[in-house]
Amino acid sequence: MGVYFIVLFFGLCIGSFLNVCIYRLPRSLSIVTPASFCPHCSKPIRWWDNIPVVSYLLLRGRCRDCHTRISLRYPAVEILSGGTILYLYTRYGWSTDFFKFSFLLLFLILISFIDIDFRAIPNYLCFIGVGVGIFFSSYETINFMKDNFLSFSLSQLPVVNSIKGLIFGFGFTYLFKFVGDTFLSIYLSWRRKESIEGEKESLGLGDVDFMGMIGVFLGVKCVVLTFFLAPFLALFYSLFALVFKKSHIIPYLPYLSLASFISFLWADKIFYVLMGIG
Repeated sequence: MGVYFIVLFFGLCIGSFLNVCIYRLPRSLSIVTPASFCPHCSKPIRWWDNIPVVSYLLLRGRCRDCHTRISLRYPAVEILSGGTILYLYTRYGWSTDFFKFSFLLLFLILISFIDIDFRAIPNYLCFIGVGVGIFFSSYETINFMKDNFLSFSLSQLPVVNSIKGLIFGFGFTYLFKFVGDTFLSIYLSWRRKESIEGEKESLGLGDVDFMGMIGVFLGVKCVVLTFFLAPFLALFYSLFALVFKKSHIIPYLPYLSLASFISFLWADKIFYVLMGIG
């Protein structure tokens, strides 16, 4: 029981760091210095006011200095991160898969909340994700070759499957983006409607890069499932935005992330139910 508490607290602390990254990375601020500060009054946050979740509750969701309300996003990110780390530990223990999928799922939390705030993410983030994914698959490939020396084919190597996933994820999504952008441009021209920022894109390049990263970590099958599942997950909010905000532009990465998480958990079962394949 003590180990689970330590793992959970470790995950909550990572969530606290993710909050720093979510705020600072899109603003091109250092994630190292200065120490945590209130975004409203810029006063440094004391260490006892920076304990994940607990400090938020003790402060009743307000800054100690300026008394401005602290967004619920902060404890939400911490709880999501803590729950994710605890779940993966119960599933994988201290293994390569634990660290690999911990990085992926925490990364999904990071980029989802950045996209919610800014409708875009820094270009380099998904490239970092791809690099980390290739690193893990290369490590797994070395171990696989040690255990199966002279008795394996290239298609069995984890790094080969990761590269296949990268190429397919990027290429498959970019093809849909190209077709969607073309039809959208034709439609706007036909309606003689001037486009506003973002209206000429059916998918952003960040979404394309994201799907390449998912291919590296989860493979081709999960790319397909994620791509077609995400629109259904986004449907309710899309209708809400269209009716009440008169806009079809929504932060799409959170839905891609949720679809990726569902794929990570149940891809084989979903494909088995839908198509009878494992």
